[in-house]
Parts: sequence; C-alpha cells; structure tokens
Amino acid sequence: MMGMNQLDRVNYYNILAMVLSACLAILIPFELALLSYAILGPAHYLTEISWLKERQFFTVKKHDYFIIIIIVIVALLIKLPYANLLFYTFGLTLLFLFIKDSTNRVLAFVILIVAGYFLLSHNLLRTIFGLYLGTLIHVYVFTGAFILYGALKSKNISGYLSILVFVLCPVLLCFLFAGWHNVPTAWAASNYGAFSRLNFTTLHTHVLNIYADKTSVLLTRFIAFAYTYHYLNWFSKTRIINWHRISVKRAVFIIVIWIASVGLYFYNYNTGLKWLFLLSTIHVILEFPLNHRTFIGIGKELKSRLSPITTK
Repeated sequence: MMGMNQLDRVNYYNILAMVLSACLAILIPFELALLSYAILGPAHYLTEISWLKERQFFTVKKHDYFIIIIIVIVALLIKLPYANLLFYTFGLTLLFLFIKDSTNRVLAFVILIVAGYFLLSHNLLRTIFGLYLGTLIHVYVFTGAFILYGALKSKNISGYLSILVFVLCPVLLCFLFAGWHNVPTAWAASNYGAFSRLNFTTLHTHVLNIYADKTSVLLTRFIAFAYTYHYLNWFSKTRIINWHRISVKRAVFIIVIWIASVGLYFYNYNTGLKWLFLLSTIHVILEFPLNHRTFIGIGKELKSRLSPITTK
C-alpha cells in the first residue's frame, strides 16, 4: 500500500497472521499445535537466543546472564522441580534489574529461595510457574505485552488495532463454529500427549476425551492459535529488530541445528520432544529480562498518559 510506513506494514501483517492462525486453529487445532511447535518453534528459539545474546540478554550487568545459566545448570543437575526453576529465574532476573550491588543481590536471592520454598507449596502458584508460565503465559500474555508496548510507544492506529484483534481472536475462537470440529488425525492424537496436561489441568479433570469434548477442543484452538501466532509474530519483526543480521557462520549453525531439531522430532518423537522442551525452556528463561522490561515500559507509558498535564 502506497504511503504506508514499515511499522504499519508489520502491524497489518501481524493482524493477517492472527486471523490466519485463528482460522487454522479452528480447522486443525491439534495438528496445528504440534506442527507449529515442531517446525516454527526451534527456528524461533534459536534465532531469538542469538538476537538476545547480541543485546546482552537485556540484563543490567554484562555477565548477569552467566549467573542465570549457572543456576539453570545447577537446577538440572540436582533435578530441581520445573516450577522452582522458573520461579527462581523469573524472580532473580527481575531483582537483577533493580539491584546492582553484589552483596544485596546475594541477600535478595537467598530471600527469594526461602520465599519460593513457602510460596510454591501452594498448588495454584506451583501450577502457574510449573505449567503456565513457560507455555500459555509466555506465548500469549508476553506476546500481547510486546504488541501493547509497541502500540503505546508508536501511537499508531495500526498498533492499537493489532492488540484489539489479538485480544478478540481467542474470544471468537470460543464462539465461531463452537459446535464443530474435525476429528484429529491418528498422528495428532498419538503425539499430543505432552500438550494434554494443559487441557486436563485447565479443565480440572483427567477423565474426559480431550479430542472429542467440546470445551477441550475450544481450549486446544486457543493453544494452537497462541503458539502459532507467537512464532509468526517473531518472524514478522525481522526488519524491525534486525535479528537476521548475523554472521554467515552463525546463520549456518542455526540452520543446521533447526534442521536437526525438526528431523529428530519426526524421527523419534519422544527424544525430539525432550530436546525441543529443553531448547524452549532455555529461550523462555533468557527472555525473562526482556519480559520484565516490557511490563516496566508499559507501566511508564500508561503513567505518562494518565498523569495530569502540568503547566509551568
């Protein structure tokens, strides 16, 4: 379209990507969730980790991310529960943004560990950090935060329109053709097991047929939409944040790992799924500082709009 700037084009592309993701989620919810996770997922994880590294993972101090990586490694070695790992890394990355003194950081982390011991004994919080933070919160809530922050900063109508469509899509998925769905393929039904925990936990039951129950199918539509658009949103921002500007050596490395990841997933589902889960977890944790900064930025933008205009 003539006269349209790059940001508007990206916003309208994103709206189209949202609608496309929603339509596919209605037609093939189970297949879409699996294919997006297997094919688009590793491409997103690898390229975003590369981009985050070039920006110091949005941490305050240059080597803060090394501390996070060490904590992840230690957590894996001592087989720390997944909920605890995400709670500690999520909290620590937030503390690091505000606390710069090393002694105070250590003290704050000790307090965080103690707090986690008590807070994570509550089943709701354990479920939030152990199930939702790395999945639906990451792919939908954080993605929505990025869109909202971009709209608030640019003040473009297209940006506000994109966040409106983003919020409306899950609502429409619950009402459009709500009583209809395709029977999932045998491949989808046999491989959706890793995602099924989202269905069972969210619906507070372990006895329903998630592939036939109406509410479960509607939930899977949302899951498929959230994951698919989360990945497409990342690729749509290529020329905005320039994550593609990397060395040929790194590009080849990313492509090789991506091909191997997809190939492993389809060759040996269980092994491939474990690898993708590990890669996904690493990218989720390394993105925490950016997530925190985004919400802080949203708060500042909203505050500037809500604060009364003062005259000198």
